[in-house]
Amino acid sequence: MADFNIAFEWTMKNEDSQMACAQVPDAAPAGVAGPCYAISGINSGAWPVDFAAIAALPQSSRKPAVKAFYQAHFWNHWYDQLNSDDLAKRVFDFAVNGGPGTAVRTLQQAVNALGGNLTPDGGWGPHTLAAANAADPDALVKAFIAARVAHYQAIVASNPADARYLNGWLARAQG
Repeated sequence: MADFNIAFEWTMKNEDSQMACAQVPDAAPAGVAGPCYAISGINSGAWPVDFAAIAALPQSSRKPAVKAFYQAHFWNHWYDQLNSDDLAKRVFDFAVNGGPGTAVRTLQQAVNALGGNLTPDGGWGPHTLAAANAADPDALVKAFIAARVAHYQAIVASNPADARYLNGWLARAQG
């Protein structure tokens, strides 16, 4: 079964590669007045209560709180049941970066690209889990990466101003 620690460490390579847990300037989410800050990818505008609790800790003591945040808000029992850590860490990372529903919808699309028959609704369930676990793990990881890349390319196609993020997104997806 998938291991949260593996997924967390993988995601932190993208969110805070040095695991410094430092407070840094960050973009304000849509509808939030800035300025905003982030600690290990946790944005003060998107998660004000969680951010404040982590920011109140000494920097050297923040990693367990950051880890607990990601486990509470992005990991769930469906990830625990995936047979492949390589797949779980990538879906988890995309949940953090693109939203949980988008990550699951992309997984469902990847399963379908390999011949599955899932409704890409973005919701975890026993059919999504069974189909993901029944697929060849290496092939499913490749299909998931391709679907994630296509998702990012679609964002840029519909909003060219986001092209400034594309190289980073692609590196994260293909990492």
